[in-house]
Amino acid sequence: MPVRPAERGARGGGDTGTVPSTLNKVLVVLAAVGTLAVYGGSVVLTGIRDGQDTLDSRPVRDRASAACTALRLDVDAEQPLPSSAGRDARLARLAEQDRLVARLVADVRGLGPAALAEDVPAEQWLADWEQLAAARRAYGEAGAQGAFVVPVEDGRPITYRMDRVGVPACVVPTGLTIGP
Repeated sequence: MPVRPAERGARGGGDTGTVPSTLNKVLVVLAAVGTLAVYGGSVVLTGIRDGQDTLDSRPVRDRASAACTALRLDVDAEQPLPSSAGRDARLARLAEQDRLVARLVADVRGLGPAALAEDVPAEQWLADWEQLAAARRAYGEAGAQGAFVVPVEDGRPITYRMDRVGVPACVVPTGLTIGP
């Protein structure tokens, strides 16, 4: 009596279930690898990054971190002005600090427009530094009297956005957000 292929496995004559189950496993693995490759390729091609509000390009992050560290060291090294400091001393302090901010902006801009364009918030972040310096100049031109007010956008001081670019060294030094 002939044995049908479906009965072979049951009678010990061979295992017909092995080939299809191995093939299924291979197909599942290939599908998973293919899906990951498509997703990974789309991330590379579309430039998806970890966030639109953070500096995530390595050259920009590194340059910003170095420039911010230099700025912070210089601002923190300044001796506080006595409350009796005259107008000229306050204006000189503002001018010196604004020169430090200009140096930071120039250092980061030194990467060139193409490098900055690769990192979405870089231009806005640099513009915020420039806006802070401009507000400080206006404060100085008005006599540096009273409290300095950090510019506000969307209901928040611009320093809120500046501090959140994902570079710990780039938190705006307090010495730049208060009057001298």
